[in-house]
Amino acid sequence: MRKKTYVKGIVLALLAGILWGITGPLGQYLFDEKTITPEWLVTCRLIASGSVILLGLFLKRRLEIFTIWKDKKDALHMIIYSVAGMMAVQYSFFIAVEASNGGTATVLQYTNPVMIILYLAFFKKVRPKAKETLAVLLALGGIFLLSTNGNLHTLVITPKGLFMGLLCAVFTCFYSILPGRLMEKYDEVIVCGWSMFIGGIALSIWKQPWGAGAGADLEVWGLFAVLVFFGTVIPFISSLKAIMLSGPMYANVLASIEPVIASVLTFIFLGTTFGGFELLGFCFIILTIIILSLNKKEEA
Repeated sequence: MRKKTYVKGIVLALLAGILWGITGPLGQYLFDEKTITPEWLVTCRLIASGSVILLGLFLKRRLEIFTIWKDKKDALHMIIYSVAGMMAVQYSFFIAVEASNGGTATVLQYTNPVMIILYLAFFKKVRPKAKETLAVLLALGGIFLLSTNGNLHTLVITPKGLFMGLLCAVFTCFYSILPGRLMEKYDEVIVCGWSMFIGGIALSIWKQPWGAGAGADLEVWGLFAVLVFFGTVIPFISSLKAIMLSGPMYANVLASIEPVIASVLTFIFLGTTFGGFELLGFCFIILTIIILSLNKKEEA
């Protein structure tokens, strides 16, 4: 029985990684071939996904989803996390997709564990371990190869794409750290549902992107529905279940298939080509995820 549970966790983790991998290429297609903007897509995606999750929870648990708003400190914490965590990650990611491509943006986002190591080393004076140092060097090498294709004199990615991809990695650190006490006190799905909904509302107030969706046709709405259900709601729930069944280490390693899927889909369906050194850069960055995840297992 335990083995079946473990295998189920592995399958769910792989499912989450594969489904998350479609988001970047889907966004790239909508930006390149349609009149959709990142502002419109992120706003609608967050509001729709948050609404679906919260509605599902409300039908099962009724008023429990509103408990978080009864404590003023928790409510403020929730708003900060929604804007500086959820909204910031999603918006910077899709800006990076628009400025580069779905595969590259996804791979750059996955440098976020290295950002945490560098922060602890420079600001908290925490000396990185040997494996962490190796991971940092691999990530830096991967970023270099990804942005130059091995040529010191050229950038094969736009400066905006590189900057926003790395900024997305920084915001992903906030996304991972900020919820802290909220995740301990409340159901993780409730926290995520509210953060999506509030993040979407905040972005809509800031950017007011509604005009960008005026020309959306049936194909756009169909792909948007795929993005909401198969690129957001289902992989999120699958990821949480995978962590419960097989543990966070294996779930994180298997979910790191996301940048591989994103890169492959970008190549097959959108015709984006990658040089040999760029592909090597992808491998370096994915290897950092595996090294750091295995390192966490040893510490546990």
